[in-house]
Amino acid sequence: MNFVDKYNPKSVKELFGLDENVKIISDFVDNFKNEKKKAVLLVGPEGSGKTSSVYAVANSKGYDVIEVNASDKRNADNIHNVVGNASKQATLLARPKIILIDEIDGLYGNADRGGVAEINKVVKETYYPIIMTANDEYSDKLQSIKPNVQVIKFKKRGYWDVFKLLKYVCEKEGLTLSTISLKKIASLAQGDVRSALNDLQNVKGDADVDELFERAKTVNIFDVLKMVFKSKSLDTLNESLDNFDDLELKDVNLWIAENIINEYEDPIEVREAYDWASRADVFLGRIEKRQYWRFLVYAKACMTLGIGLSKKEMYKKFSHYQTPVKISKLFKNSKIRRELKEKALTFSKIVHCSAHKVLEYYQQFLSSN
Repeated sequence: MNFVDKYNPKSVKELFGLDENVKIISDFVDNFKNEKKKAVLLVGPEGSGKTSSVYAVANSKGYDVIEVNASDKRNADNIHNVVGNASKQATLLARPKIILIDEIDGLYGNADRGGVAEINKVVKETYYPIIMTANDEYSDKLQSIKPNVQVIKFKKRGYWDVFKLLKYVCEKEGLTLSTISLKKIASLAQGDVRSALNDLQNVKGDADVDELFERAKTVNIFDVLKMVFKSKSLDTLNESLDNFDDLELKDVNLWIAENIINEYEDPIEVREAYDWASRADVFLGRIEKRQYWRFLVYAKACMTLGIGLSKKEMYKKFSHYQTPVKISKLFKNSKIRRELKEKALTFSKIVHCSAHKVLEYYQQFLSSN
């Protein structure tokens, strides 16, 4: 079981760094009948704790959560039938409930016609607390919803909050990572709890963390993989390569192509994703051989939008991303050479000759020790 699901907070006591927002949500649920606005909107980046906070508050109070993903129930009829009915009907056991509409900014295009208006209608007529989440606070779809709801802003989690969570998970799992390694993982996450937990599950020891941290100093390829494979947002996909040097894109395409099969399960999705990866490779080859840099925009689009939108829905499973064989060999060889040079420098002082001579005449002894 992946750590993101396993350590999804079951109560408010298990949340780290969200005390203020959790209190606002809790007060809203407690005072719902007296609230003028019958819904709240939680806005903030992925991994900031929006959905987790709702479930934690509900569990602490003994409420059921009826979750609906807005991007699945798109038009007015569907929202009326699913969300509208849920907002007025009691549960089978007559338990209190919270209606959670996730990813409300996922409403998009002609398929969603009337969806926003129907949500506003449901909010005004609901018998139960409604909580909505969105990643993009400034989405056009939210502008007519905001006046009817209370907006609560979530920020990326603080560094120390992420570190405390990682330490807590290590204690529960019996992991023996050093404090320095946990701090490195917390730093790499940049406030994204899901990212931090995935990285923690992805490493086996301090050496793996050091390797991950060294790579991330220049290029955090794992962030790119997460954005491409774990998002269907056009903005997120477009921005996924913003921090990459154009000369490194061939390696990025290798990483993405290597891990398509680790992420996608539907054969049609896999085939389409590999098709986009091959098109990107063609454009990158023409850039390299003919210096046709105008093809760069097409290569990036194939690698991000093409592959990212090949999936029908986002897979919520944990994926262990593999290093491409070609890059793994290069990394391993460079590490071996570095270790040999360090040994040669030490040995040179014993035999009173240069490190270069040691590598030339004594390399077999250095390699075997």
